[in-house]
Amino acid sequence: MVELDDRDQAVLKVMADGRANPYLIREETELEKGDVNTVLVRLARLGYVEQVTRGLYEITDKGSNAMGEIDE
Repeated sequence: MVELDDRDQAVLKVMADGRANPYLIREETELEKGDVNTVLVRLARLGYVEQVTRGLYEITDKGSNAMGEIDE
């Protein structure tokens, strides 16, 4: 299983509340623009989030399950 780093976890926590765009994620996590984009691409590639439309992402069941494992 892939280890989620602090940035991955921070983005997933924001997205656990619903769909989010990179701007909202930057505001909530204080990550830099490039970091947010890198994390979103990584999480999408791993199946934790999916792009709904251009600039809008949502967490997948896999991402929600991963958040549950982190919180335990």
